[in-house]
Amino acid sequence: MIIAVFRTREHTLKFASELNRRGYSASVVNTPREVHSGCGVSVRFDERASGVARKLIGYFDFDSFAGFYVSETKGYRFIQ
Repeated sequence: MIIAVFRTREHTLKFASELNRRGYSASVVNTPREVHSGCGVSVRFDERASGVARKLIGYFDFDSFAGFYVSETKGYRFIQ
């Protein structure tokens, strides 16, 4: 799973909505402690949606975007 971290709740909710609208399962979750940034909530989605997710970030110009993180056994790793 991947999480997308934003600094505003507005962008978090918009991003999740846009992924869901395009048929990808996305949910709003509490931002993991290991990530240390954002507004407190993030969007969790499957890696299969990563291409669409990257395009959405650019298309909507989410200036509060703080990065994508992938879930690993020992926490989260920054990937963009």
